Amino acid sequence: MKTKLLSVTFLLCLTGVSYAQKLGEFKPKDTKYGMNKARDAKRIYISNFTVNYQVYNEKEDFKQGGSMFGGGMKGDAKAQLSIGLTGLSETDVQQITDKLYQDYISQIKAKGLEIINVDEAGKSDTYEAYTKMQGGKASLAQFPGMITTSPTGYEWYVKNVDKDGKTKNGGFLNRAEMLFPKLSKSLGDAIIGEVNLYVMFVEDQNAFKGAGANIKVKTNLRLADEEAIIMTSNAKIKLKGQNQTVRISSEVSFYHGKMGLGSTTAYAGSLGKPLEIDDVIEDTKLQSFAKNDADVLGMSNGTYRIFNPDNTESASTKTIKVESKKYIDGVLMAAKQFMDYHVQSFFKDF
Repeated sequence: MKTKLLSVTFLLCLTGVSYAQKLGEFKPKDTKYGMNKARDAKRIYISNFTVNYQVYNEKEDFKQGGSMFGGGMKGDAKAQLSIGLTGLSETDVQQITDKLYQDYISQIKAKGLEIINVDEAGKSDTYEAYTKMQGGKASLAQFPGMITTSPTGYEWYVKNVDKDGKTKNGGFLNRAEMLFPKLSKSLGDAIIGEVNLYVMFVEDQNAFKGAGANIKVKTNLRLADEEAIIMTSNAKIKLKGQNQTVRISSEVSFYHGKMGLGSTTAYAGSLGKPLEIDDVIEDTKLQSFAKNDADVLGMSNGTYRIFNPDNTESASTKTIKVESKKYIDGVLMAAKQFMDYHVQSFFKDF
């Protein structure tokens, strides 16, 4: 079969008058129990504080060819799409993370709680053979297409770090909260705090497949609720068009005490819908579509008929320039509203 490249790119960029930054609807939610049992706690240990920033995304779609109903053959179709941000540095996002952490710590101290240092926590059986990590160093290994940051000067423990720099938190099914009842008890029934935030800018759109491979996305800067990162798989052995899917959820959580295998108190604060950050990234729609080529007539050599459809490919690429100050201000505004709400909600009765 022959292969030809189809440059099918649908790109819509909406630019215009600059408006003051604003946020979309804020819809917090939480899951909690045993709140009154944590009121007498005097200390807290921050087990994790991570902010993840999506800066790049790429996807593939593949529609295999073959025999067609009614006769004839169609070729393979492959679509590729990539979109990324420019003008944003690791220093910019680290600045956001550090500021959020400082505000978080200030609110905790205002409640009169003592913050347990990492070395004391490291002496507990919970973190035996764990690795101590240091914040202030951005990582590109943790999630596909994302810069992962923890606060400068902050330290915490992980189960292990692989050769690519990706960490595992430990706990059953890599759920760190499964460690917290034991950890809380070993630290004198201390509160265990955990923060995980995800700032996304790519949103997948439904793309009608039809006779071809089709990918469609749009920009939407937001603090994510519960969703998935879908990006081209980097597995050594993969199928054509195979993408990796990673589940994520922004949360501000607190745990306290131990009762059986669980905590006596648990508060998991999240979002009921994404918290959108407007007027920071230009509104962009990007699509890559490759149609399956069909050969319904073929060529006859007198004995049998030969079909020779083309294989088609489409590739779409877009980079978006970001004003770092607008990005910093907008993300800080959204993340702070989210964090302040849940910190205050947990501590309201203290």
